[in-house]
Amino acid sequence: MTTEMVQSIYYNQASDTLRRKIAIILHRVWPDVCPMPGATIPEAHEKEFNVRSFYSCIDGKLVSYAGVVHKTIKHDGQTFNIAGLSCVATDPEYHGQGLGLRTVAAATQWIEKQSDIDFGIFTCEPFLAYFYNRAGAWTIVPDVVLIGSGDEGALSSESLDVVVLMRLFSEKAKANELQLRHTTVNLDFPVGEFL
Repeated sequence: MTTEMVQSIYYNQASDTLRRKIAIILHRVWPDVCPMPGATIPEAHEKEFNVRSFYSCIDGKLVSYAGVVHKTIKHDGQTFNIAGLSCVATDPEYHGQGLGLRTVAAATQWIEKQSDIDFGIFTCEPFLAYFYNRAGAWTIVPDVVLIGSGDEGALSSESLDVVVLMRLFSEKAKANELQLRHTTVNLDFPVGEFL
């Protein structure tokens, strides 16, 4: 069994072969949501989010994946650059080997090194919170609600019954911690998109 280190590339620059492998693992993990690639490869991420992809392969097969979405939002009259994990997946045949931990750790370390990221925020199922804490020191912020947008029908952490995870990175975010807690954070995403 040949294990490669966690690799990274911007999703928009990924080859069709790599994008197909990403689509396949997402289908294996979420078959009801992510279609199996056919002649066309389903896009894992919207182009405008310029997602950074992190992945691990074993014997040429992509077995673990995490995307990092980054964008600028307005919150409480201020502008913040945020990042969040998206489409985190490990092939079910490879669970329990630490692959997901290493992939999420690499993605988190990349976020930490970006000088323009103010804070990280995303959601997960409650039972996965411990995994994200182990992999990247992400902590639950029970007083924060995350919404996809202000539009009717937009996704929210409350409607999806998920927990919000957050880390403050920049001095600006740390200085504004009070405004970033006990609040609703609007991602200003298109309806149907979420972190």
